[in-house]
Amino acid sequence: MSGAWAAGEAFLPASQLAAQDVNANPDVLPGYQLVIEPLDTKCDGGMATNVMFRGLYNTTTTKIMIIGGGCSLGTEPTAQASHHWNLIQLSYGASSPELSNRDRYPRFFRMFPPESLFNVVWLAVIKEFKWTKVATLHQSVDLFSLAMSDFQEDTKAMGIEILAAESFVDDPGIQVENIKNTGARIIMGNFYADMARRVFCAAYHHQLYGAKYVWFVPGWFEVMWWRKPDDSIDCTVDQMDEVVAHTFQVNIIALPTGRDKPSKMGVTTEAFTQRFHDFVGEGAESLTGYKECALGYDSVWAIAFALEEAEKQLQALDHPRSLSDFTYTDNVTVDILFRILSDMQFEGVSGPVQFDDKGDRICLLDLHQIRDHQSVLVGIVDTTTGTGRDLQLDGYQPIHWPDGAPPRDFILVRKDRQTIKYPVFVTGVVFAMLGIVLACCFLAFNIRFRTKRVIKMSSPNINNLMLIGGMLAYVSIIFLGVDVNIASTDTFVFTCNVKTWLLTIGFSMAFGAMFSKTWRVHKIFTNKTAMKLDLQDSRLFSLIAALVVVDVIILAIWTATDPVKATKMQGTKVVDPDDDDIVYIPIRMICESRNQTYWIGAFYVIDGLLLIFGAFLAWETRKVSIPALNDSKYIGICVYNILILSFIGAPVSFILEEQNALYVLQAALIWLAATLTLCVVFIPKIRMRNDVNPTQSDMVSRVAQSEGSTNVVDTQNEVDMQRELQRLRQENIRLKNKILLGQSSTTLD
Repeated sequence: MSGAWAAGEAFLPASQLAAQDVNANPDVLPGYQLVIEPLDTKCDGGMATNVMFRGLYNTTTTKIMIIGGGCSLGTEPTAQASHHWNLIQLSYGASSPELSNRDRYPRFFRMFPPESLFNVVWLAVIKEFKWTKVATLHQSVDLFSLAMSDFQEDTKAMGIEILAAESFVDDPGIQVENIKNTGARIIMGNFYADMARRVFCAAYHHQLYGAKYVWFVPGWFEVMWWRKPDDSIDCTVDQMDEVVAHTFQVNIIALPTGRDKPSKMGVTTEAFTQRFHDFVGEGAESLTGYKECALGYDSVWAIAFALEEAEKQLQALDHPRSLSDFTYTDNVTVDILFRILSDMQFEGVSGPVQFDDKGDRICLLDLHQIRDHQSVLVGIVDTTTGTGRDLQLDGYQPIHWPDGAPPRDFILVRKDRQTIKYPVFVTGVVFAMLGIVLACCFLAFNIRFRTKRVIKMSSPNINNLMLIGGMLAYVSIIFLGVDVNIASTDTFVFTCNVKTWLLTIGFSMAFGAMFSKTWRVHKIFTNKTAMKLDLQDSRLFSLIAALVVVDVIILAIWTATDPVKATKMQGTKVVDPDDDDIVYIPIRMICESRNQTYWIGAFYVIDGLLLIFGAFLAWETRKVSIPALNDSKYIGICVYNILILSFIGAPVSFILEEQNALYVLQAALIWLAATLTLCVVFIPKIRMRNDVNPTQSDMVSRVAQSEGSTNVVDTQNEVDMQRELQRLRQENIRLKNKILLGQSSTTLD
């Protein structure tokens, strides 16, 4: 009869070699022959189940145990069904963590450990080099997803932060880029070899490799897996060599070297390897699963030892029986076999063989590093001794770090809290005070010389409002420099509101006053009727007040419905010039509301229309020949300055992130706009106050002096008088010419 039956993918030649050894050894399975039937199911779960079904219902032999399959996909369905026939199943290569579920796979054992056991090595290396931040990337199949899920739980228990947990199906490009964007340096990868090539090619294109990065991948890939021709990647062999250099691989130690202790079968690992090469022939190392060939050998021997011991225990029963009596309803035999395998311990060619309570192999794990196109053993973790989680580096090749030391596990991000420095703030306050002093000087001049003709005719009361608006703009510079460095958050928000109110109202007062004067001149000199216009200062005050009221209403609604709040704004990362592992993130506190853009846009529209209206008035009154009244040229200069400063400052202020530079820019723009406007308007008046050559007719001057007029309404009378005198002169000349023509006609007669 057959002692065991092999289900799964194409069985390794090692199992055939082991079957020969078992059958040739008379002390093992006396009277029985262990038959290995290679069944090719190509890791297809449905195919494996179908093959097993046909084998079980082959009545020529009764199977006692099942060996296989070689991969998880082909093993899971058979292991889920085999126990219903009271069959123990031992796999030599399946590594899915799912197979550790005793409820679903109650009589399953495996010689290859679960994929999640490799996490022990990952965690040991992380602990050894004191890394606290890692990233994970795995292929979206259960084999790797379950292992990564276990790894994430373990890292959480150890206080290790996972910066990115990415998975992919076919194309890992986006996931690799995501990991790079997190700044992770230690990357744990779990995928098949074909996907590994895609991952590392993507890592090459995203520059996610080199001395500052550490990659971990499974160690059961075929030899030189990254050099295998692959049309699915666009990287050359040299590029793949470069990107996988110094990558770590983790695997079971299936062919331990330097072990003189022979196995229970009397064969050392070196002797087995030599026999395997002789049995297979040339190219043995190129076989898929070459690194695990010893597992197939030890699996067959484990079955043989279990059957041998089971035969002895069956013979020792009160009612002796034999393996030849086994049927698919025999619970006694299968229980004996289960206990034997659960307690089994022997030295195999792949190292110590024993199983835990989940049927998983307890074994030695190795850590390899790819160097010079070779996989070099740099350490091991012996899960059979001590805590089973300690990394042993002594006695192995030293780990090579390109920079001479382990890299940091993460780009060190330091928050650069940006506040306005005291010297910068003080400078802004000084300039603001200078501006206020300048406006006060102009105001004192305006009041002191308000009876002077040139000052009287320029509407001094309206000019005072313009100066007050300029002062408000200067004061806003002081509030603009108050931040959390010198005030609490609540105070900072308050100063933000005050700054906005001062600047908005100040602008409306300054330019509203300037343009209202020009509007009055425009109305007077474009009046086509004989009626006298009554445009008192109170009329202009009402226009300015209307502008201010509109601003106040909008500001009040903004404050009530969409209040500003202190918000942390992160700027663009800046790499330390002396250490590119350190990145600074500028963080500044700003005042912001949800719909701030719309509110600011409303003021832009209002103020823009005001500037356009002022420019129109300046153009319309450009030909008025009374300089004391006509500010059209100065208005044009002011509007031009405001537009130039706005077009330069607004875009730059949106781009500029450095807090001090931003404050300097905004304060300078406000200061220049206010100062240029006041100087352009008032310096010419200062120069004209002692002008001894009046630019008007003597009659206008005398009328102004005699009436002591303080507003431009009387100026209309002066202009009307000038026009009447001019008309009389022209009429006088016409009459004289007529008389002369009449005398000349009489003489001719």
